Amino acid sequence: MNNKGSDKILSIYWFAILVLVAGGIFMMTISFYNHPYDVREIEAEIIINNIADCLSQNGELNSELFNATGFSEDFRTNFLAKCHLNFEAGEGEEGQYYSEISFYNAGDLNSLAYEITGGNKNLAASCSIQNEKEYKREAICVEKTFFSLNGENLYLIKILSAIGKAEKNVR
Repeated sequence: MNNKGSDKILSIYWFAILVLVAGGIFMMTISFYNHPYDVREIEAEIIINNIADCLSQNGELNSELFNATGFSEDFRTNFLAKCHLNFEAGEGEEGQYYSEISFYNAGDLNSLAYEITGGNKNLAASCSIQNEKEYKREAICVEKTFFSLNGENLYLIKILSAIGKAEKNVR
């Protein structure tokens, strides 16, 4: 009789431990999958890296950027296709991507030499208020700069990328 009573107490403790372990696993799973990951900043950096690779290889600017008179207007109008980027959204959706590429002569960093834009320009407005706490951010913006050569001319290139998709990434 003494042995059966201790088996009942042991089985109650064993059941309690199983319930605690199962409950812990359940709570960890819920907390992990309940919060979406906001990968927009990483996605913007990937887009910037792809654009930088399209514009410049080994420190030299892409020859398609220039024609006999200077910067090519054809590259500006077709830059998304030339850089193998697709900023199109699904049907009925507004674009969720924006990129802006600014070229400055290294001798005069205050005057813009050339600019290329693509995507939804409305997302660029979110970039100026990105660090303001009282406004809800619509987009995540990332900007990178680098230098590149065209023959003997050195250019500073600034690439700004904005990613919307707030409905899918922000709660």
